[in-house]
Amino acid sequence: MTTTGRIPLFENVRGLLITLVVMGHALEPLLGREPLAKALYSGLYLFHIPAFAFLSGHLSRADSGPRALGAIAWGQLAPLAVFQVLYVAFDAWVLGRGWSSHWLVQPYWLLWFLLSLGCWRLMLPLLLRLPRPLMWAVALALVAGLLPWVGYLFGLSRTFVFLPCFVAGYLTRREWLLAPRYTRGWRFVLAASLAVGLGACVGAVAMGLLPAPAPQWLYGSSGYGVLGATALTGMAARAALFCGALALTWALFTLSPRQESALTRLGGRSLAPFLLHGFVVRAAEHVGAYAFLQGPVGVALALGAGALLTVLLSHPHVVQATRPLWEPRWLFQRTRDAVPGLGR
Repeated sequence: MTTTGRIPLFENVRGLLITLVVMGHALEPLLGREPLAKALYSGLYLFHIPAFAFLSGHLSRADSGPRALGAIAWGQLAPLAVFQVLYVAFDAWVLGRGWSSHWLVQPYWLLWFLLSLGCWRLMLPLLLRLPRPLMWAVALALVAGLLPWVGYLFGLSRTFVFLPCFVAGYLTRREWLLAPRYTRGWRFVLAASLAVGLGACVGAVAMGLLPAPAPQWLYGSSGYGVLGATALTGMAARAALFCGALALTWALFTLSPRQESALTRLGGRSLAPFLLHGFVVRAAEHVGAYAFLQGPVGVALALGAGALLTVLLSHPHVVQATRPLWEPRWLFQRTRDAVPGLGR
């Protein structure tokens, strides 16, 4: 346990995941012209969102009383409301993209996770009343793709698509994740196998030997019709992505360090970089900073900048200065429960 009572493994996983989230978004402006960026981006999105949903589920409680509802309202919905306004205003006033009414019914870019997390926490007690809740969650995820009105609206598609990952995280017994069942040699073999396998796939996509999956499949943001798939093909692909994501998530927990480290401190302050990094990435793209990033070196620089940005935005001074934005106590005097999966 850390000095705050948190488990180092979970903080380390959270710190690694928030770094991957920022690095992934830092790659987005390069996707249209750098095959390597597109390949790496696809590799990240195979698992880092499902892994965040899994961790959030494991750290959540299946409560449904007034206190739980208050924690959801002020832990997820209050920061969502504040940053929805800030990002839309930033788009209009700083980036000059104008105002759009669709932000009233669609979370801005990265903010969908807060809304989906609130929905998952609301749905969890209901699903646990059913036999085999994970099976029901998977069924909802697969059937959601058949409904034409389930898409970006209120983040519904992502809420359903990543619901099984959240439920799987909740149902996973803690001792399964914490048990030191793997020797150092076995973990090295697993890490090497993953590096070779993922590296080969990324290289094949970057060189055009394999097609890159459509980002919408990895985002979980669209139905099968929009993706050009039949019902059977779409459900099979979504089920396969879910299984692959869980396998990679399990590998991530297996390979992550179990002792306190710099990742532990980063994981404990992950909410600030999660909510703030979008301003920096959008501004860098707007001023033309990405025009100087070319080829593999440019891709590496974008990844490095994303990692550095994560560290800077998680600095205690930045966290303290921006806390009123993502913990708006000036709006309420309520619970200060941490956001599951994201540290304060």
